Formats: sequence, C-alpha cells, structure tokens
Amino acid sequence: MPDDGPRQEGQSSGIDGLAWQEGRSAYRKNAWPEAQRFFGTIVKEHPESPLAPSAKAFLVEILLRDEVTGQTRSEAIQEYKKLIRDHPQSSNARRAEWRIADLYFEQGAFQEAQAFYENAMAHSVNLPFDGNRALLGLGYTFMAMGKWSDAEHAFANVRKRSEDEQLLQGATLGLAHALFREQRFSDAQPIYNLSYQRWPQLLRGDPLSLQQYAVTQVKLHHEASARELMLLFYNLHPRHEYASTALLHVAESLRAGAKQPLAEFVYALIPSLYPDSASDATAKLRLAALRAENLLPAGSNSIGLTISAMIHNVPVPDQTDASYRSMLEAIAIREVNNPMGREALYYLGKGYEDAGDMHRALQTYKEITRRATNKNDLWAIKSAERLSALLTPWIEAAIASRDDLTVVSLFHRQGAMAEQRYARSPLLLSIAESHRRLGFSPEAVRLYQQILKSHDDSVLLEAALIGLGGIYLDQRDPEAARKVLERYRFQFPIGKYNVEVLHLLIEAMRQQRDLQGLLHLCRMWLLRHPVHPERPTMYVELAKTLGELDKLDESALAYEEAFKAGAVQASNTLVSYADTLSRLNRHERAITAYQLVLAKKPNVSHADWARLQTANHWAALKQYDRATVALAELAVTDDPILNRLSASLKTSVRAVSHSGRREGL
Repeated sequence: MPDDGPRQEGQSSGIDGLAWQEGRSAYRKNAWPEAQRFFGTIVKEHPESPLAPSAKAFLVEILLRDEVTGQTRSEAIQEYKKLIRDHPQSSNARRAEWRIADLYFEQGAFQEAQAFYENAMAHSVNLPFDGNRALLGLGYTFMAMGKWSDAEHAFANVRKRSEDEQLLQGATLGLAHALFREQRFSDAQPIYNLSYQRWPQLLRGDPLSLQQYAVTQVKLHHEASARELMLLFYNLHPRHEYASTALLHVAESLRAGAKQPLAEFVYALIPSLYPDSASDATAKLRLAALRAENLLPAGSNSIGLTISAMIHNVPVPDQTDASYRSMLEAIAIREVNNPMGREALYYLGKGYEDAGDMHRALQTYKEITRRATNKNDLWAIKSAERLSALLTPWIEAAIASRDDLTVVSLFHRQGAMAEQRYARSPLLLSIAESHRRLGFSPEAVRLYQQILKSHDDSVLLEAALIGLGGIYLDQRDPEAARKVLERYRFQFPIGKYNVEVLHLLIEAMRQQRDLQGLLHLCRMWLLRHPVHPERPTMYVELAKTLGELDKLDESALAYEEAFKAGAVQASNTLVSYADTLSRLNRHERAITAYQLVLAKKPNVSHADWARLQTANHWAALKQYDRATVALAELAVTDDPILNRLSASLKTSVRAVSHSGRREGL
C-alpha cells in the first residue's frame, strides 16, 4: 500500500537542523546505521526541536528496514504509540495511526488493524490523504477477513473521494479483487479492464492480479482475451505456481477454438516444462484424448511425433486405441477419488459410445455421477449430459407407450445427477407420475418438489401440485396434503384441476376430522357456484358432513337437495341417506330409502344392512309380519355383529308375534 514515508515538520538552523540533513541523506542512501545515529541525536539531545516528531518516525522506519520479525513489528508499534502520545498534533502522528494498523495487518491481527484504521479515519477528517489511506488499508483488512462486501464499499469510497494516483491504483485493483471474490465476474471485468488500461505495469507485475483478471475473462467466456492474458501470465511469470495452469487454459481455449495442432503443441509443452506439476497429468490426459479424437492409422500421427521431437528430442510411441484405453483405465483406477479419475472415465465412456458399446458407455457415465461428491463437478455434469442424450429418446418412447417400469428404470440408470439433469425438463412430470403409479411415493414426492422449485410453466405446476397432494393423502399426511392443495387453489383459482383439487381437499379435511372447516367449505362453495356440474356432488358432501356433526334434519334435507339436483343415487349414498332418516325415526321414509338401496343391487354388506334396517323399522311400526319377511331374506352373513343383531331382532319379533297370538286366543 502507498506510503511516502515520515514527513518533515518544522525547520531549524541549529545543530539539530544539520543532523536532520545528514540523517535524510544517509536514509536516502540506505545507510541505516548512519541515519539512525543522526536521527537519534535529534531525539536525545534536542527533544524540544520541531524536527523531533519526524526524527522519531524515521527511527521507527529504520527499525523495520532490516529483517522484519514479529518482535520488531511489535517494537515499532510501541514506538509509534509513544509518538502519538508525545506529539498528538503532529502530522506524523496521523501517519503513525495507519502505520500501526499496517503493522497489525502484517502480523495477521486483523481486528486490531481494523480498529486502528478506523481511529485513523476518525482523526483525519480534514486530512484527505491520511483518511483515504486508512480507508484503503481498511478495505484490504476486510479482504483478509473474508468480508468481501465491506471491502467493496471501502474501495469504492476511496475511488470516489481521492485524487491521489497511488491511492486510486490500490482502490481500483482492490475493488476488482473484492468483486472477483464475490464471484461477480461481470462487475469485476470492467474494473480489471480499467486497471489494465491505466496502469498496465501494475497488473503485469502482480501475478495474483493478472491471474484473477485472466480467470474473470474465462468465467465470462471471453476466450480470445482470456487466452491472451493466460499466455501473458506464463511469459511474465514462468516460475509461478500458476504458470502451468495458465498454459493449460491456453491449450483448452485453442482446443475449443478448433485449433487442434496448436492445442496439441501446448498440451505437450506442459509436461516438458512443468513435470510433476498440478497440470502435468491433466495435460498428458487431454493430449491423449485430443489425439484419440483425430487418430490416424498407426504410424501416421506425424504431428504428435514432431512435437515430441521438438520438446523432448526423442520420439514417443505412436498412440493406438489399445494404448489409449489402457492409459485411461490406469488413471481411472489411480485417481479414483479425484477429478482426473472422473475425466479419464469420461473419455473411456466416449470411446465406448463411439464404438457402439452403449451398455458399457452408460455404465461408465453413471459411475462418474456416482463418484462425484459435488453437484457442480464438471465431469459429472458432462456425463449426465451424455446419459440424458442417450436415454431421453428411450424415456420419451416409454412414456408414449405408458410403460412406467421402463420409464423409472431408464431414469435411474442416469445415476445421482438424474434429478439435476431433468430438473427443468417437462419430462420430469411424466417421470414423477410413473414413480407414483408404481408405488414409489418418496421418489415421486421428491420429483414433484423439484418441478415446483425449477419451473414456472403453469401446466407443469398444476399437475405437480395435484400429484403431490394426492401422494400426501395416500401416505395419510392430510396436513401436508391440505397445504399443497390450498396453495393450488390460491395460485390457480380457475385452474384445470380445480374439481379434482376440491375433492382431494375434502378428503384431506375428513382425514383431519376438521368437520367444521369442511362444513364451511361446502356451504361457501355452493353459495359461490349457483350453477355448476359439481353441485349435486357437493350437496352429498354437505349432507355427509352434517350427518357426522349430528345435524340430522339438515343432513336429510341436503341429501334430498342433492337428489333433486341430479346426484347419482349410488348405493353407498342411499345407505347414508337412509341411515340419517333411520336416526331421525322417520320409519316409512327410511324403509323406502332402504328399498331403493336394494333395488340398486348393492354389494352384500349394503344389502344385508338394508334388509336388517328394513326389518327394524317394520318392527318399530309393529308390522311384525313384514319384519319377519325382511329377516327371512337376510341369510347368515360374514359379519358376526350383523348376525347377532339379526338373531336378536328375530327373537324379539318372534316373541312379540307369539304374545300377540296368545292375546288373540
């Protein structure tokens, strides 16, 4: 960070003035012991001299000129604190505050550095350079603490407030670095461009800045400028640890630009210049893959041999399919948990695919997705793309033929990345529904939820919501189902599946036993829909709910309104209506209703119940002969309770009949 050094304060024509001149001259010549002697003379023998604060500041800086250690920094901090205490109004005291912060920063004591930078800013309101210099240091302190947003604001404020060239350099480059760390590459790029145009030597001389500038261009897919900067990095800093990676970027860019011979040359250059580097094995692997893409008959790979001769001065064996595959298999085994191993597997999969061995290609691509621990892994993403390209046509055909088992099987052949790959595809809805129909409810739930997260197409969202609500009901989770279904009604008030959602919501409320809520829903729906095909069905739901709430008179009326409106007189609906009349002791009407049930040829349980209840009501009306006839039609059932009730009623009717006959005699 910029620092012009201690400042001269005051003038003197005495001995202290001569000592000052000699000390400054020695300091400029880097003659530290001599400079220390002259400045020490001023401090010790002329403590009241106006030059004393400046001499003290120079003595502290001389202390830091030799090999700097933590101890010397601590001593320098203490000396600067004394200077601030003894000369609080001195301009060197203002400089000392941010110099103390600098020293804390160098020691890694970032909290202390932040505090002193902020103090320096507070004490330098009317001193623009000192205030902005402290703010610049504060920005770099925030960078070291990982507070990228705070750093961004600090650097931006320095650029607004300062006209000093050195401060502008540091703040502009610092702002670019902060934006880079925030991964805001499109915002960082114009700042890097400005820095490079205005201060080219600054970026060229700073490997980190040049590296981040180049990486920014890579992230924004500015291939030509990125390649130029990466090549510049290699030429300016060939011994830097990033140099081999920069060359690898150059090779990748050339390969992407269809400049295969040049790409091959650069790939081959990396192992020669940087053996055992981080990029060595990767370059060899990609060189082999590039050669495999353009493989000529054995003995004809002249480019590879020419490059090898240029770099190694010895020929390399001609690459064959077998040698290439062996190399990939060896790397895949050796680097099993590393990206390079997944990359080698990817090239193997491509080889199998090109050879028409789709089974092994699919297995290999799936293995890559299984190995990847990060969903953003490049080779896992590429493998998922290949799996999708190969399997999607088969999945589409299986969906068209309603072959759910094949749909599910093909989907899961794509491995761990399948959901991510199909997240934004309309096919995911059909895949989720296939899972649901086969009974794989947890998987179907996850896929439906993925659709809700990834899509804004109302057609897909409606289907996903109703599917999800149905699964929750199947799983006996009415609370979750109700939330989903109510979301549907709110989000799609005139949606395609409104009727289905209404009935699912009714079922959810019944499972919750929220009968009051259900009663309100039915009444409000009927009120708001005076003409609707579902009115008869909703009257039936209203009647059932009123019956469960023991509002029997209203329930009976609701059933009658339902039948008037055209409700289907299904046997279970008629049984519920007849039971309601029975509980109201409306015997004749109940008998009529039960006879309607029997006329519908219901299932055995409904028929037996209707006959038993008919007999009960005839008995209540003292029509014992008719009760006896009804009981005679009731055979022995599979329901022991019904058998006991039937037997008890038969006994009662028989007893009453015998009693009546004796009275007649």
